[in-house]
Amino acid sequence: MTETSPSPSHAPIPADSPAGSPATSPAASPTSISVRFFAAAAEAAGAEQLQLEVPAQGVGVVDLLADLPRLVRQQRPLPQHPAHDDAASPSLERVCARSSFLVNGVRARPETTRVHPGDQLDVLPPFAGG
Repeated sequence: MTETSPSPSHAPIPADSPAGSPATSPAASPTSISVRFFAAAAEAAGAEQLQLEVPAQGVGVVDLLADLPRLVRQQRPLPQHPAHDDAASPSLERVCARSSFLVNGVRARPETTRVHPGDQLDVLPPFAGG
């Protein structure tokens, strides 16, 4: 399969960088990416889709994934059911470690792929069945 462009850097995203702050609107901004979560990833993230701010020059997917649990916690709405037990939900880190990723519909290797404003990142955990 075709892969997206390589990432020259694998540095973590600082909390004060644009990727370290949530988007202020559910609609995509000119400096955001759309992250879609499927199946167990959606359960772990507590959402099916989020908008995340990224630097204009983009960010490595591996770096984004390292920061993803923190970024999701910043945006994730409070649980609808107070009795909801987060311990019963899969951990986003664990799900992402087993997931495949698409950037704009193209299979991506986190170690070598960058996302840029306007891109769409899909998090696809392993699916059972066939």
